[in-house]
Amino acid sequence: MVSCNTDMNEVDPLNQDLFRSFRTAFLLHQRLMEKALADSGSQPAEAMCLCALASHDGISQRDLADRLHLSRPRVTQVLQELERGDLVIRQVDDIDQRLTRVHLSHEGRHRSRELHRVFKELLDRTIGEMPAAERAELTRLLDSLASHTARVLEDDAEGARQ
Repeated sequence: MVSCNTDMNEVDPLNQDLFRSFRTAFLLHQRLMEKALADSGSQPAEAMCLCALASHDGISQRDLADRLHLSRPRVTQVLQELERGDLVIRQVDDIDQRLTRVHLSHEGRHRSRELHRVFKELLDRTIGEMPAAERAELTRLLDSLASHTARVLEDDAEGARQ
Protein backbone atom coordinates (compact mmCIF):
# COMPACT_ATOMS: atom_id res chain seq x y z
CA MET A 1 0.00 0.00 0.00
CA VAL A 2 1.27 3.47 -0.83
CA SER A 3 1.92 5.43 2.33
CA CYS A 4 2.93 8.82 0.88
CA ASN A 5 5.56 9.09 3.62
CA THR A 6 2.93 9.53 6.32
CA ASP A 7 2.88 7.89 9.71
CA MET A 8 0.62 4.88 9.12
CA ASN A 9 0.12 4.60 12.89
CA GLU A 10 -2.38 7.44 12.47
CA VAL A 11 -4.53 5.34 10.12
CA ASP A 12 -6.98 2.86 11.61
CA PRO A 13 -5.44 -0.63 11.04
CA LEU A 14 -8.81 -2.00 9.91
CA ASN A 15 -9.06 0.80 7.32
CA GLN A 16 -5.54 -0.10 6.14
CA ASP A 17 -6.41 -3.79 5.85
CA LEU A 18 -9.67 -3.09 4.06
CA PHE A 19 -8.04 -0.70 1.59
CA ARG A 20 -5.22 -3.17 0.92
CA SER A 21 -7.70 -6.01 0.30
CA PHE A 22 -9.92 -3.87 -1.91
CA ARG A 23 -6.96 -2.56 -3.93
CA THR A 24 -5.39 -6.01 -4.32
CA ALA A 25 -8.67 -7.57 -5.49
CA PHE A 26 -9.29 -4.69 -7.90
CA LEU A 27 -5.79 -4.78 -9.39
CA LEU A 28 -5.77 -8.57 -9.78
CA HIS A 29 -9.18 -8.51 -11.45
CA GLN A 30 -8.03 -5.68 -13.72
CA ARG A 31 -4.92 -7.66 -14.73
CA LEU A 32 -6.99 -10.75 -15.43
CA MET A 33 -9.46 -8.72 -17.50
CA GLU A 34 -6.66 -7.08 -19.48
CA LYS A 35 -5.12 -10.51 -20.16
CA ALA A 36 -8.47 -11.97 -21.26
CA LEU A 37 -9.07 -9.00 -23.56
CA ALA A 38 -5.55 -9.17 -25.00
CA ASP A 39 -5.99 -12.91 -25.61
CA SER A 40 -9.13 -12.07 -27.57
CA GLY A 41 -7.35 -9.30 -29.51
CA SER A 42 -8.81 -6.26 -27.74
CA GLN A 43 -7.68 -3.39 -25.59
CA PRO A 44 -9.72 -2.38 -22.51
CA ALA A 45 -10.85 1.00 -23.89
CA GLU A 46 -11.93 -0.56 -27.18
CA ALA A 47 -13.84 -3.30 -25.38
CA MET A 48 -15.57 -0.79 -23.09
CA CYS A 49 -16.54 1.29 -26.11
CA LEU A 50 -17.97 -1.68 -28.03
CA CYS A 51 -19.89 -2.90 -25.00
CA ALA A 52 -21.35 0.56 -24.40
CA LEU A 53 -22.37 0.83 -28.05
CA ALA A 54 -24.00 -2.60 -27.92
CA SER A 55 -26.55 -1.21 -25.48
CA HIS A 56 -26.56 2.42 -26.71
CA ASP A 57 -26.09 2.19 -30.47
CA GLY A 58 -26.27 5.62 -32.06
CA ILE A 59 -25.13 7.45 -28.92
CA SER A 60 -23.39 10.76 -29.50
CA GLN A 61 -19.63 10.69 -29.28
CA ARG A 62 -19.78 13.24 -26.45
CA ASP A 63 -22.25 11.13 -24.45
CA LEU A 64 -20.14 8.03 -25.07
CA ALA A 65 -17.12 9.80 -23.55
CA ASP A 66 -19.19 10.78 -20.51
CA ARG A 67 -20.60 7.25 -20.13
CA LEU A 68 -17.12 5.70 -20.30
CA HIS A 69 -15.53 8.34 -18.03
CA LEU A 70 -12.89 8.95 -20.69
CA SER A 71 -11.74 12.24 -22.17
CA ARG A 72 -13.26 13.21 -25.49
CA PRO A 73 -9.86 13.12 -27.24
CA ARG A 74 -9.26 9.59 -25.87
CA VAL A 75 -12.67 8.44 -27.14
CA THR A 76 -11.86 9.95 -30.53
CA GLN A 77 -8.62 7.93 -30.63
CA VAL A 78 -10.43 4.73 -29.68
CA LEU A 79 -13.16 5.32 -32.24
CA GLN A 80 -10.60 5.99 -34.96
CA GLU A 81 -8.99 2.64 -34.17
CA LEU A 82 -12.37 0.90 -34.17
CA GLU A 83 -13.23 2.56 -37.50
CA ARG A 84 -10.00 1.25 -39.02
CA GLY A 85 -11.11 -2.21 -37.92
CA ASP A 86 -14.56 -1.68 -39.49
CA LEU A 87 -16.19 -2.12 -36.08
CA VAL A 88 -17.95 1.26 -35.82
CA ILE A 89 -19.42 3.88 -38.11
CA ARG A 90 -19.44 7.55 -37.12
CA GLN A 91 -22.04 9.82 -38.69
CA VAL A 92 -22.89 13.48 -38.26
CA ASP A 93 -26.30 13.84 -36.61
CA ASP A 94 -29.04 14.73 -39.12
CA ILE A 95 -30.64 17.29 -36.81
CA ASP A 96 -27.69 18.73 -34.89
CA GLN A 97 -24.65 18.85 -37.17
CA ARG A 98 -22.40 19.55 -34.17
CA LEU A 99 -22.97 16.00 -32.90
CA THR A 100 -21.37 12.83 -34.17
CA ARG A 101 -23.36 9.64 -33.63
CA VAL A 102 -21.58 6.31 -33.27
CA HIS A 103 -23.04 3.03 -34.53
CA LEU A 104 -21.77 -0.52 -34.43
CA SER A 105 -21.14 -2.09 -37.80
CA HIS A 106 -22.18 -5.68 -38.46
CA GLU A 107 -18.65 -6.77 -37.53
CA GLY A 108 -18.80 -4.54 -34.44
CA ARG A 109 -21.97 -6.28 -33.24
CA HIS A 110 -20.29 -9.64 -33.70
CA ARG A 111 -17.20 -8.43 -31.82
CA SER A 112 -19.26 -7.00 -28.95
CA ARG A 113 -21.02 -10.36 -28.54
CA GLU A 114 -17.63 -12.08 -28.41
CA LEU A 115 -16.39 -9.61 -25.79
CA HIS A 116 -19.57 -10.18 -23.77
CA ARG A 117 -18.81 -13.92 -23.82
CA VAL A 118 -15.21 -13.27 -22.65
CA PHE A 119 -16.46 -11.01 -19.85
CA LYS A 120 -19.12 -13.54 -18.77
CA GLU A 121 -16.57 -16.36 -18.65
CA LEU A 122 -14.19 -14.22 -16.61
CA LEU A 123 -16.89 -13.28 -14.11
CA ASP A 124 -18.06 -16.88 -13.86
CA ARG A 125 -14.48 -18.03 -13.14
CA THR A 126 -13.80 -15.34 -10.53
CA ILE A 127 -16.76 -13.72 -8.80
CA GLY A 128 -19.06 -16.56 -9.81
CA GLU A 129 -16.99 -19.00 -7.77
CA MET A 130 -18.03 -17.25 -4.56
CA PRO A 131 -21.16 -18.52 -2.78
CA ALA A 132 -24.28 -16.48 -3.58
CA ALA A 133 -24.62 -15.19 -0.02
CA GLU A 134 -21.05 -13.84 -0.06
CA ARG A 135 -21.60 -12.18 -3.45
CA ALA A 136 -24.76 -10.53 -2.14
CA GLU A 137 -22.99 -9.31 1.00
CA LEU A 138 -20.00 -8.04 -0.98
CA THR A 139 -22.36 -6.20 -3.33
CA ARG A 140 -24.08 -4.59 -0.36
CA LEU A 141 -20.76 -3.57 1.19
CA LEU A 142 -19.30 -2.18 -2.04
CA ASP A 143 -22.52 -0.26 -2.75
CA SER A 144 -22.24 1.22 0.74
CA LEU A 145 -18.60 2.19 0.11
CA ALA A 146 -19.57 3.73 -3.24
CA SER A 147 -22.36 5.70 -1.57
CA HIS A 148 -20.05 7.03 1.14
CA THR A 149 -17.38 7.90 -1.43
CA ALA A 150 -19.90 9.69 -3.68
CA ARG A 151 -21.07 11.71 -0.69
CA VAL A 152 -17.49 12.77 0.09
CA LEU A 153 -16.99 13.79 -3.56
CA GLU A 154 -20.22 15.81 -3.48
CA ASP A 155 -19.24 17.47 -0.21
CA ASP A 156 -15.83 18.35 -1.65
CA ALA A 157 -17.42 19.76 -4.80
CA GLU A 158 -19.84 21.79 -2.70
CA GLY A 159 -16.96 23.11 -0.59
CA ALA A 160 -15.03 24.09 -3.72
CA ARG A 161 -18.03 26.08 -5.02
CA GLN A 162 -18.27 28.10 -1.79
